[in-house]
Parts: sequence; structure tokens; C-alpha cells
Amino acid sequence: MSLAINPVSKKYFLTPIILKTKKQNNNLNYGGEISFTSSKASSAIGAQALSNAKYSQIASAKTRLGANFNPDTNTIDFKLASDNAKDVILCVFDEPQGQDPKFNIKMTKQDNSNIFETSVPINKLTDGTKPVYYGYRVFGDNWQYSDDFFNDPKSGFKSLVDKDGNRFNPNKLAFDPYSKELSHLPSDNPKGEDAFIVSGENCFEDNAKYAPKSVYVPITDTIIPKAAPRLLSEEVIGEVHIKDLSINEDVEGAGTYLGAKNMAKKLKDLGFTMIEFLPLTEFDNMQGGGNYWGYMPLGYFAPAKKYASDKSPGGALREFREMIKEFHKENLKVCMDVVYNHTGEAALVDNDINKARQFGFSLIDNQMYYKQKEGRYNSNSGCGNDLNVAQEEVMNFVADSVAFWAKQGVDAFRFDLAAGLMDTDKSEKTYYDGAKSLAGKLSEMLKQRGVKVLEPNQKGDGIYLIAEPWTCGGDNSYQIGRFTSEWAQWNDIAREAIKKDSTFPFTLTPRALRNVLEGSYDVLGGGDKSINYAYSHDGFNLVDGNAFKSAPDCWHYSTDYQGDKKRQEGAMKKQIALVLLSKGTPMLQVGDVIGHSKNGDDNSYNKDDKTNYLDFSRTQDPNSREYRICEFTKKMIDFRKAHKELREGIYNKNIQYFKPDGSYAQAWDKWYWDNVNSNIICYKITDGSDLFFSSSSDEHNIDVKLPQAKEGKSWYLVCDTSFEHPFVENDERIESNYYQSPHSLVIFQQR
Repeated sequence: MSLAINPVSKKYFLTPIILKTKKQNNNLNYGGEISFTSSKASSAIGAQALSNAKYSQIASAKTRLGANFNPDTNTIDFKLASDNAKDVILCVFDEPQGQDPKFNIKMTKQDNSNIFETSVPINKLTDGTKPVYYGYRVFGDNWQYSDDFFNDPKSGFKSLVDKDGNRFNPNKLAFDPYSKELSHLPSDNPKGEDAFIVSGENCFEDNAKYAPKSVYVPITDTIIPKAAPRLLSEEVIGEVHIKDLSINEDVEGAGTYLGAKNMAKKLKDLGFTMIEFLPLTEFDNMQGGGNYWGYMPLGYFAPAKKYASDKSPGGALREFREMIKEFHKENLKVCMDVVYNHTGEAALVDNDINKARQFGFSLIDNQMYYKQKEGRYNSNSGCGNDLNVAQEEVMNFVADSVAFWAKQGVDAFRFDLAAGLMDTDKSEKTYYDGAKSLAGKLSEMLKQRGVKVLEPNQKGDGIYLIAEPWTCGGDNSYQIGRFTSEWAQWNDIAREAIKKDSTFPFTLTPRALRNVLEGSYDVLGGGDKSINYAYSHDGFNLVDGNAFKSAPDCWHYSTDYQGDKKRQEGAMKKQIALVLLSKGTPMLQVGDVIGHSKNGDDNSYNKDDKTNYLDFSRTQDPNSREYRICEFTKKMIDFRKAHKELREGIYNKNIQYFKPDGSYAQAWDKWYWDNVNSNIICYKITDGSDLFFSSSSDEHNIDVKLPQAKEGKSWYLVCDTSFEHPFVENDERIESNYYQSPHSLVIFQQR
């Protein structure tokens, strides 16, 4: 059936009428006239009332977009923002696929606003046991509204795309960007994902029966206890894909949020204090033949349903919250990898301006959501489109999304290709500004939404922001060190130096390694902003980076050390040690800690198989490399936790450097600091520390002279990465010199 609602003095009247449409000829028989109010006054609710609502679905009391239950009027309020839309029809369905809408409601545009809205009594939409499925048909300059639209799908058509880049097409149903859940994914329909390529051949075909729908279902508010407050530098971050984590484990819900919940204790026992999950917001895993990692997002407020063992409406969010609760119970924090630089939707097909993939944002407002010129998308992300984050509505969208997840208990956010969030130009051009952009404004915008952002050197009740400070293309795409003070940043300077120290030692100077140990102070400044790592989901992992030889032109280089297994294992341990000893916050892949190999695959983004799946059982054999790497990493993490000076010291003020002969490595000695052949660096932290370190990437044994011990104390060997089991169980006193093995890191302590 179809319903028409016509505005009369800002009040909508749903009247029984007969519509002869392209779909059906049905008599709608209500027992009288039903009035739906859509005025701004009747739908407005105070922030306090929202926070107290039993079934609050609100993402933010600031914008209040999406579908939200209004307890004052017992209605569901639908609100959609679009700068360039002229008319919007809300379509409500009983089922996610295979049916025409039961309601088609023409929404009202607020005065002097870009917000389209309508309010519908909840008992007209659901009996309380079923979800509400809905979507939008949006009209604009290139496809204008006509009262005859449901009889003539070509009515109002001007062009597929106009000179301003508008791609409105009311024959294609758009899901709500603020959806808390999607009914299904584009690839889940019988026609497959290619059905959403809009072109001249199919632009007049209605796709409402099979298009993804937004899902409204009441979800009871819940209290999520917090983990203990810590400085960011006190965290040890473990990066992992949520399915990889538990899919091979004998736990309930393996591969899901429930499975991850049941792995919390094991992750804590490995030494991690914060787990960074690869993207968890809704995405189509079959997109482009494989999108396993999830970096092509669709639903920015919806947890990916594929990771839920409970597939019932609302089940994914409930299960996600229970996972967060369990992690916090174990005093583990959760960081979400979030992707606000592009979406998994719009892209031209065959570079044809009249052939684009559309089912969401571009149908609502292509100009507002995407950077483009005359319909051709920017793609500095390398993923087909770039979000137009200089637009106010997109800024609000991002802030609302982050606030929503923070209110679900998420403790930190890692922003994929975050340099894209520094763009202040609304056109196809790009201009980066760390302070005036979304990146610079986000902290204040979140504060307005009730979420406090902590700077890296602060602790308390709040969240941390972590930037991947570059994009994949475009001018000035590398922006490390140019973010405002509240941002921590992935440090690829550390990444490259730590790897080169092992793989290509005669390309790295002591000064370069010193900068890493000091948290890249020259680039990132103070405040513990450096996220130190050697390997992440991109490129080779730890094992393969030291066991496979890459092609000469491969940016994520690796080596096999001519098949020398002992050298390979020693390099892995040394790289782990350098990550954990450098100033800032260490990040390790969970798979690296258990010695997982991808058999040389350096880009496994589309592999939903054993290439990525972790197997913790391999660490149970005391004679295995996996066991030795895991045990070493746990002890190295414990060592870091036991020594406050490794986490909070101002290294460049409280560190002394030495040459192997025991003499000071003076700051003016450029022959030493800038010489790629000076392959050893020794140092002592002077801020109340009793520790001395020596890191060698030399091919030969080096006779290292230790500093004079304090009166009444002696130096003892703590760790030598050249050993099969590096941490020394029994005290080994060192008189004055230590014969250090090639390519090793050694730690001594006075006592």
C-alpha cells in the first residue's frame, strides 16, 4: 500500500486515499483521519529529558538527527540533514526486503534550516515487538519533486548528475546516515552489490524492495563501568581484528563481540592494557570481492552485525556493550579504529560520470558529503571518494558519531588517514589547517556533546584521540606533528627506524634511533604524543617482516637474513624491545605477540581465512618460536610497567648517552651521531633510574664498558635479546664490561 501525506499549516494529515501507482492499486481503509504533527516545537526535547529517557536512541543532544523516540509525545521523530535537498519522503516498511513501503510520508523542512523532519506515533509503526525499517527518497535540483512521482518514476528528472555534482535519485532508497543498525548489506540482496551502480540504464528503476534499510529498535540505556584512569603513555596497545582474535578459540561466540568478551582475560594476561580493534562500524565485507578489514564503512553509528552472535534487531549493540563491560571489568580499555576520511559508498564506475555506486550519502546530498567537482570524486584516501569534512553538517556527523561510541564506553579512537580531517576547503581543492579544521575543532565539539577529550599527558574520565597523520595521496598529505595538542599520533618515523635498525642497519644513524627513543620530540614535541610501533595491520607483520624478503620497491620492506633463523628471532625480540622502551605509547599487534605468520602476505585486507586468523595454541609449546616470542613480550611489558621512568620521564632532559668505550656521546659529536657506521647506542636514564641500555646493530661483538655504579651497588644483567630466553632468571653481576653480541639489545640494572 502507499500513503500520501500533504502539509497543511505545518501539520500533516494522513488520509485514506486510492493511489494508482507503478506498484499497486490498493484501498487504504483507516477508521478515520490521523494527524501527525511535524512542528519544531512539538518534537523538541530538552537534553535532560533525553538523558533520562528509558529508550533513548539519541546520538547527541546537539544535533538529534536520525530516528529517535520522543517520550513526551510517544512518537518516533525522524530528522534528516541535507544542504541541497528540496524535498524528502520517508518510507516505512514492515520487512527489510521484498515489500513496498506501508507509509510514504513527505517530510517538512524546518524554517531557515537544512533539517527535514516528521514525527509518527510509535503505535502506528510498531506493536513494540517488531523493529521499524525505513529509508528516504530525496529530491533536488537534478531530480525535482512531482506529485505524480509514484505514478511516473521519470517525473521531475533533469539529469543523473548536474554541474554542481548533485546526484539525487528518488527511485533509489537511501538509508539514514544516523542508523544504529542496517537491515542488510548491499551484497545481501538477490541482485548483488552491482545492483547499486546507478547509470542511464537503471536510474528509473525503483530499488526500495531490496535496498538496505535503516532499523529503529528501542534499546534500553545501560551503565558501563569505566576502567581505571591512566595516562596514555601507561597503556600498552594491542591492535587486532575482532574476528581474528577468537575465531580459533574454544570460547562461546568465537569470532564475535561475545567471543572477544570471552578473550578479555587472555589479552590482559598478555600484558595489554588497551585493545585497538580494526573497524567495527557496519560495512559490506563482500564489497569489491573482499573487504574483510572493514575500512569501507557504511553505518557510522551501527556496530557491524556480522560480528554479533545475536543477530536479532538491536542485538549487535547490546552485545557490543557487554563486550566493553567485560573489558573494563578486566581493567582493559577499548580503542576503535574509525574511518571518517571516506565512505564505502560513492565511487565512479569505469570512470564514467554517469555511472556511480549509490545507496546512502550521495543520494541524500552528494555535494554536502563528498569532495567532488561536477560529480567527479576526489580520492586522496585511495578508496574512491573523500568525505567533505570542511562542511559543517559533516563535522557534526563525525562529532555525533564519536560521541555516540564514547557513550557506549569506548575509551579511545584511532582515526584512519586523519590528515584528511585537517582539510578546510569545501571544494575539490585541499588546504590543511591543524587548528581551523575538523581535527582542530573536534575536541570542543565533543565537549558540547558531553564527552571530554584528554590530552595524551592527562588522565581522568575522558577519551583519547589518536591520528594516523597522513593520507594516501594529494599535496601535503603527510601531516605528522601538525595536529593540535590533544592528538596522539601514529609515529611512522619510529616505525621505519625500528625496522631499519634490524633489517638495514647501515642506513640508520644513532641520531635517528635516539629520536625514536625520545618520542620523536623534534617532530611531536612534548606530551607523550608518539604512538610507537614497528608493525600494524598495513604491510608485513613482525614474523614475516623478519622472515621474508620483499621486492626492492616495496615500501613495507622486509628481509629473511639469508635464512638465519636465530638472527630472525633475535631481530623480532629487539624490535619489540625498542617499541616498549621508546618514549610515548607502545602498540603491538596481538598476532605479533604470539608469533603469527601470514606466510609473506603484506596486504591481507580481503582475507577472511587462516591468513589472518590467530592461533594462540602455538604458544603452548615451550620449544616453539611462538612460545619464546610471547614469553619475551610479556616480560618486556612487565619490565616497562615496573619502571615508571620509561613511561613518564622527559628523556631529552634526563638521559645520558655513551659510546661503547664508556665515554660520553657529546651532543656536538656529529661524526658519531650522524654516521651510519656508528651502529651502537648506549644510554642511561638519570631521572632516579638504575637502568642502563645498549642497542647494537653491528655485525660484530662489541665490548661495552658500563658507567661507574653508585657506591654500594653493582650492575646486573637483566635482558639480552641474543639469548634464546632473553630475561635472565638468576642474578649475573657485571664487573665493568659486557661482551655484547651482534644485533642485540641489552639491559642492565643497578642494585
